Amino acid sequence: MKKIALISLCGVALFTACGDESSSNVKASTEDSDIIAKTHDDLPACSDTREGTFAYVKDEKQGYTCHNNTWTPEEPSQESSSSKIEDNSSSSEASSSGANDIQDPTSSATNESSSSEAENSSSSTESSSSAEPNSSTESSSSEVSSSSSASRDINVGAYQYKFTDMDFLSAYIYNNEDQAIDSLTLRLYVSAKPENIEPIPGEGQPGSCPLIVDEDICQMADSSGFHYPCKQKDGSSTYDQLRANLRHSTPIKIDNSYNASTEEYTYYISIPLGDLEIPPSYSLRIDINFSSGLYQNNTCETLRQKAKKEFSSTSGGWSWMAHQKDVDGADYEGMPLWERDQGDFEKAPINPYITIYRNDELISGIPPKF
Repeated sequence: MKKIALISLCGVALFTACGDESSSNVKASTEDSDIIAKTHDDLPACSDTREGTFAYVKDEKQGYTCHNNTWTPEEPSQESSSSKIEDNSSSSEASSSGANDIQDPTSSATNESSSSEAENSSSSTESSSSAEPNSSTESSSSEVSSSSSASRDINVGAYQYKFTDMDFLSAYIYNNEDQAIDSLTLRLYVSAKPENIEPIPGEGQPGSCPLIVDEDICQMADSSGFHYPCKQKDGSSTYDQLRANLRHSTPIKIDNSYNASTEEYTYYISIPLGDLEIPPSYSLRIDINFSSGLYQNNTCETLRQKAKKEFSSTSGGWSWMAHQKDVDGADYEGMPLWERDQGDFEKAPINPYITIYRNDELISGIPPKF
């Protein structure tokens, strides 16, 4: 969304009278920014698509502009550099009441072309968290989402099934673009009490992992429906790499997500796909299971026992629950519970609340808001 930048002259009574200069600079920095981050490390990558984007870092009380792939500090005295000019406004709004409006991020849910969205928002860059998960739950994520970038025509269909009393999730990643894509990471957002999801270190003996995510199936399918085993770029199997990635992918707690009524926090679980490449018009199916087991050396090892956390459309959390477009950005009926192989005969519904990151940048999906 474009913003209105007003250059006020003291003594001219066209709009609001000039106030304290320092307070107006801070207001412009926070309200007129495309991205608001707590620390500099929380800023997303300054890529070509973000050229000219203005970001404000709260801890530093400093504004930055994305220029030549580098976040360049703004001069605090130059108020005009922290504002953008509205070139098609038909009104003379002088207040900042609309400065924090968010563009509706629904294109990933409706499978519309991302190129049309790019035309409609060519002068606006959506903010997203780019913090990559740590290997320990001791450090919480400061991810706070106000919108989804939804900049790529790639989305996820998903359903849940039960097998041997454990919860499984089958995810289908559809590459609808005319180019291959790799270096992807899925994020599943789940609500849980800490004791039901966070690893517990042992004292003189192995600890426990109440929730472990493990790979069960990985297949690639072309536009004709032919299936192939997942391969790395060098032609070797992806099985060992995917399992190793998931062993170190413990749930990350999101700051400010505590729900006092349920005594639960929101966590995200990363599913890193490594260098697995999805060709254009192909889909990737990956089935994961949720179990419990042992924790030692910052690694979880499954015992193939049921996880302490129950997953369903009513208890799973953000990526499982039903959503409404006017509340969260896209209509979604909730994660369906199907038979194990039902996805072979019926297309799983697109789930816009499973996000996709590429090289730390959000490219599809809607993260939770706090």
